[in-house]
Amino acid sequence: MKNSILKYEVTPISLEYFKQRSFEIIFDVFNCMNSVEDDLVKDYISSIGNEEFYESLKYHNDVVYSSLLTKNYDLMIDFFIWKYSVYHSRNIDLDCFFKEYDFWKESILNHLYPSHASEINIMYDYLISNHQYLKIKALKTKNIMLNKEYQSLFDELLSNLLSGQKEQFHNLVKKDLKEFNNNIFSFVEKLINPLMYEIGQMWQLNKISVAKEHLSSSLIDEVINDFIQNSFVDNSKKLVAITSTVGNELHNLGIKIVGKFIETYGYSVKNITSKISTKELINSIYDLKPNLVVLSVTLPSNVATLQEIVKELKSDYNLFNGLVVVGGQGLFNSKQNILIKEADLCCETLDDLDNFLKKINTN
Repeated sequence: MKNSILKYEVTPISLEYFKQRSFEIIFDVFNCMNSVEDDLVKDYISSIGNEEFYESLKYHNDVVYSSLLTKNYDLMIDFFIWKYSVYHSRNIDLDCFFKEYDFWKESILNHLYPSHASEINIMYDYLISNHQYLKIKALKTKNIMLNKEYQSLFDELLSNLLSGQKEQFHNLVKKDLKEFNNNIFSFVEKLINPLMYEIGQMWQLNKISVAKEHLSSSLIDEVINDFIQNSFVDNSKKLVAITSTVGNELHNLGIKIVGKFIETYGYSVKNITSKISTKELINSIYDLKPNLVVLSVTLPSNVATLQEIVKELKSDYNLFNGLVVVGGQGLFNSKQNILIKEADLCCETLDDLDNFLKKINTN
């Protein structure tokens, strides 16, 4: 069933109704699971609390919708493997999710026409039939991609972060930048990005507290910002670029670094990093009329929002004539990369962006 479902496509009308009824569906699942007399479900909700439970349902829904919209089912599979691993580390009985899928199926059937509900619920039939597979895969922690020659430096940087040693972390970055020809962008790509991934994974697997995760991320942000502020900037061409995360992203250091990198090509960069609505972001782009827009997603739940924004910007009826580049871990964290076909470039690395900027600058 796994191979066949990966090729399955939900019709646009079913997907649209699913999107329109998402709030009612999520709320229904939340209420039904809170009122059911099942010890497994009750223990699960009691362990994480109602607020986290409701947020997890919203995130679940957004990932499923993004997966259906992009027709990338690895996105959904990777998410549930991650979710299982996180809650396993918190001593939650994972069979509660097996029961949760039935609540989703029932709620979807209650709020959609039967023909539309049956299409969406094929996804949940898949999750039910592959529940044991997801449990087994969840026990295998995903390793970060790191060049072995940087392992010792990586370990030392990580140790400084976890112990909150800002000065030592700063000095270590300063000293080892020489190995990267004082190129902070290369240093970030080779070491800081894997560090942030490792910190996030340690929190997800309950190895560090959320407070330590936030403190480590803030320390990285503060120190790396000190270095990128001193990077060479050529503003002679007076081109305009907008950079932004999409949706409810928690961290924006990555897109700040991308913005600073773009400035070296002569762009005046407006970095929109606050949590604004999709409509506000699009309107800002229309108002500022930039030559270049760079959008990033880390969370798989935001992939659908990214695709909808790019589709709007590139539609025939609008007045935006600039270039759109997309990137972020949310597009490149599975075996099958997610292609946002309307974008001018789907960018995985700074080298990809570098080559793209060189190409358009010569035209």
